[in-house]
Amino acid sequence: MAFIDESGHPHPNDQSIRPVVVSVCFEEQESRSISRRIYAMKRDILEKEDAELKGRSLLNRGTHRRQPQSAAFAEEFFDAVRNFPISIFAMVMEGPFTLPQRDSYYLENRFRFLLQRIELLAEERRSFANVLFDGQPNLYGGLSGRFTGYLFRSQEGQASDFIVDTPSFVDSASSVGIQIADMCAYVIRIYQEHRLFAAPPPPGDTYLYAMRRWYGAIQNRIGDFRSHEGEARPGLYLMAQGEA
Repeated sequence: MAFIDESGHPHPNDQSIRPVVVSVCFEEQESRSISRRIYAMKRDILEKEDAELKGRSLLNRGTHRRQPQSAAFAEEFFDAVRNFPISIFAMVMEGPFTLPQRDSYYLENRFRFLLQRIELLAEERRSFANVLFDGQPNLYGGLSGRFTGYLFRSQEGQASDFIVDTPSFVDSASSVGIQIADMCAYVIRIYQEHRLFAAPPPPGDTYLYAMRRWYGAIQNRIGDFRSHEGEARPGLYLMAQGEA
């Protein structure tokens, strides 16, 4: 199972400098144990079992400063992510961005690159990957149709033997996998936008120090692959301008 969600969006009207799309992958038989752990954390720390995990509300600077309960949940959550039996892939995009071409039949590179890695992971595990997106089939002007077109019209898609040919579109409120992907995507975006890979946070900035810790937990679950031709497929890929 591969759950896909994003933080920010590659659009000129979006304020995100480096939007991120993430896939969180785990075997179907692991779903219940992961869900139970997340449910217990929501119950014990947030005191709300049905809380929907959204990075932009739980992990923003204001929440981290004003709501110790949410900060404590985030620490526990990413400690769990570090040890969950999951694989994470992330595409980091670089602006500026142009308006999307709504009449395009081609699947956007950010999703295509994710599918490349999902395919290699599924092949390694000898299991089929059901791809689940947050939202509706008409997402981004018809993502469902472009996904199907990629699998059946492109040479690369036709060579994919381990991705289920029909994507699923789910409500994030009912999908723990999507919620994990949302939280991870948010942390990766903030980490990238503040260039925490290049220098430590300013002294005393507990929020960015927390982001760096949480990113380390995510990084622990990021896996790198190589294509059959030997081309590198890093689990976290920094896309060039115009490549999204």
